[in-house]
Amino acid sequence: MESVAIIIGVLGIIFVVKSLIKISPYEKGIKERFSRYVWTLDSGWHFIVPFIDSVRKVDMRERVINTQPHEMITRDNAVVTVDAVIFAQIFDPVKAVYEISNPWIAVQNLAITTLRAIIGTMTLDEVLGERSKINAKVQTEISHETAKWWISITKIEIQRIDPPTELMEAMNKQKIAQQEKRAAILKAEGQKEAAIREAEGQKQAQILKAEGEWQAIERIAEAKAKALELEATAAIKYFKDNAVLKEQFRVLQESLKNNTKYVLDSDILGTIKSFFLKK
Repeated sequence: MESVAIIIGVLGIIFVVKSLIKISPYEKGIKERFSRYVWTLDSGWHFIVPFIDSVRKVDMRERVINTQPHEMITRDNAVVTVDAVIFAQIFDPVKAVYEISNPWIAVQNLAITTLRAIIGTMTLDEVLGERSKINAKVQTEISHETAKWWISITKIEIQRIDPPTELMEAMNKQKIAQQEKRAAILKAEGQKEAAIREAEGQKQAQILKAEGEWQAIERIAEAKAKALELEATAAIKYFKDNAVLKEQFRVLQESLKNNTKYVLDSDILGTIKSFFLKK
């Protein structure tokens, strides 16, 4: 009897454990009874009948799906390698469970197929230059298909588009050539600026030299003019004094004619004295 009670107690514990199920805040529970849908469970603890009821948990968070790189052919027969990342979210767990067996693999395969079809209608230049346009077009087209699974495609981003190897090599060579060209241009511009600065320096030195020479000539000319001015002033003064002296001497000579006797004042005597001294 005691062993039977233990067995019943253990079975009771197992029954209780199996009867309780926890649904996380980011999940929904699909409750089935005898493999038939019964109810959708929200987050929290729920009671079910063990071995009769079962619950499928569905993650309702946005999921990031990375696609593997795939080779695709453009309209002008260029082979490009493309991979993308898809952001998708389930907004009806019942449809996502019962309408498709594996929704995430389906979304990934649908995106790759749609991407291959879109790139096939574009040239290589368009593919390389219109990535955002491709993203928007792929998202629009696959959203129509995933809507019946109640899966929302929130965003699609192409991570990389690798052109053919030959084109990559040509692009690398072109890039190197452009870098070398830019370096040569910068070097030439530097040499040009240095030459301009040197020429401006030489020009400035010549200007300063010419200004110095002009100032020296100007000072010499001013000195000569000053000397001439002084000479002219001295000459004018000399001739003026000499003329006065001669006039006084003439008056004296007229006065002494015919042995006429005059009393001469000191000014006339001084004039005569100075005249003979100058002689």
